[in-house]
Amino acid sequence: MSTPLPDAVAGLSAPRESPLRVTTRDLPAADESLAATPPPAASLPAALPDEVPGLVLADGPGDGRATGTGELLDVLAPTTGERLLRVEDTSPDLARDIASAVAATSRTDWAWLSAEDRARFCFAVSDVLAGHVRALAVTAALTTGRPLAAGFTLDAPAAHAAAFSAAGWADKLEAVGAAHRPGGGVVVLLTTWRTSAADALSAVVAALATGCGVVLRARPAAAATARQFVRLFEEAGLPPGLVRSAPGADAAADAALWSHPDLVAVRADGSAEDLRGVGVALARRGTPLLHRVDAPHVDVVLTGADLEEVATALVQAAIGGAHERPGGSRVLAERTVVDALVARTAPVVARLRTGHPLDRATAVGPVPTPHLARAAREVLDATAGLPAGLPAGGWWAPPGLATVGRHSAWPPPGPVVGVRSIRSAADALPHLAGAGSVTVWGGELGTEVPAPPDPRRDALDLVRACRG
Repeated sequence: MSTPLPDAVAGLSAPRESPLRVTTRDLPAADESLAATPPPAASLPAALPDEVPGLVLADGPGDGRATGTGELLDVLAPTTGERLLRVEDTSPDLARDIASAVAATSRTDWAWLSAEDRARFCFAVSDVLAGHVRALAVTAALTTGRPLAAGFTLDAPAAHAAAFSAAGWADKLEAVGAAHRPGGGVVVLLTTWRTSAADALSAVVAALATGCGVVLRARPAAAATARQFVRLFEEAGLPPGLVRSAPGADAAADAALWSHPDLVAVRADGSAEDLRGVGVALARRGTPLLHRVDAPHVDVVLTGADLEEVATALVQAAIGGAHERPGGSRVLAERTVVDALVARTAPVVARLRTGHPLDRATAVGPVPTPHLARAAREVLDATAGLPAGLPAGGWWAPPGLATVGRHSAWPPPGPVVGVRSIRSAADALPHLAGAGSVTVWGGELGTEVPAPPDPRRDALDLVRACRG
């Protein structure tokens, strides 16, 4: 069933369109005739929506509070490569003060509430989320290149479901082996361009359910989204200052947070290299670290697979790109089906509409980082160029499938799906080392494989990590 969403955030001007609705994305049919049709030129908005300057382009502190003088960090627009906004880097002293203030608010205004009252406030977050859908989608489109259509049709319902599910733990803590913290505390959520709204909201609401406050340690590209989350939680009626933003990338400020006496747990995602230092710092004091490493998703396609179903999933993987699979998309297909699968999928992927993320018709926007865009283009340079009509600047890469040799490197995260031929199901096993999640099509591998990430499961893990 479709759920109506508001056409604009209250008080902000926006282009008028038909009312937004949450719907299931209809993927292009795997029709070979599409290969003969040239890709459409991507249309770019003549001007950014009126809401953007006040929504994203405001320089300064992430939560509207005075931060003193910090270095201004540039956030570049993926669509042009030019500066989109500047983020004030939170200093170590200020980071420590913010964490102390959040801990004090949790003790005086939050942790002493009954489980039922905390649950009521947490459920209010999911209730008011609909009013922030456009703000979050536009922010993600401009700062990370996530297409607006995906923000409305995929991210919004996923965020609502994750926030609603996490809120349910507030009055069930003992049933899951946790307990609320009457003395409050601080949970730090380290967010990057990879952090989806569903992941962030589930983590914040889960921390609130235990009686803790939250500091959003947002890297520069995620700072504007963190600003929106702070507004969202205050609008939901939570005590002001219970959720605050401390944007920046200063290692000394990170260290000040990791060593804070009121720190209860940390939730983070990123590359293994990024998270290694965080894990080492927290291990010294025994603080739980819940993390999601940028590990690849692997599809194993065996002889008995329904190739139409697999092709649809691979098209979705190319559409989601680095946003949905920051570790990349890899396919291991048995030799008997690999040619048919590529022939069925490649023309559809090549025809995905690539364009400006604010264009509602865009399926694939720019790649979130310039080095990922360069690497993806190097993989596909021999077979495809950039679709016509895209701007000269920015971090663009054409969507496509790349055939990968047995000992060749896999394509980088982005709109490129790598396909490697294997002899049998047993031949797939050595290639699964380091995979974050695995989907097996048309058979069994005879071994346990990691499941796809689930914000609801992550929220439960965080609730248990916050127990007193």
